[in-house]
Amino acid sequence: MDTSDVTTWFDAYLDLFVALGRGDRDDVEAILDFYGVPMLLSAPGASGWLHASDQVVGVIRGQVEALRHAGFDRTVVEDAQTVLLNDSCARHEGRFLRLTADATVIADFRASYLIADGPEGPRIAALVVGSQSPAKGAA
Repeated sequence: MDTSDVTTWFDAYLDLFVALGRGDRDDVEAILDFYGVPMLLSAPGASGWLHASDQVVGVIRGQVEALRHAGFDRTVVEDAQTVLLNDSCARHEGRFLRLTADATVIADFRASYLIADGPEGPRIAALVVGSQSPAKGAA
């Protein structure tokens, strides 16, 4: 695992997530090619472990439905950085802007992904989302 591998892998994950959120794909279960089980999920006000595949898919399905309802079109990533922690684990973090087709900001937040390389390949072992900013209009 090197930073280039992690960045390429993360870009493929983000492409899938965007396609799901935009409605180009409906196979939410495909997210399990990128998320580990169990997985730690932490956001302002709550942290918890997702211990089963159906829990992971359920969380993502909820996000996908909310994004579609909001008219989601794309994610812009700013200040992205990948840090190798050892030969099988990396942290990928950045600022994520979720936008509609007319560039209205749906969400603006920082997130860190702990990515571990295991028998089935890299998987997100933990996702930590920072405080979200309220939508600010056009980006």
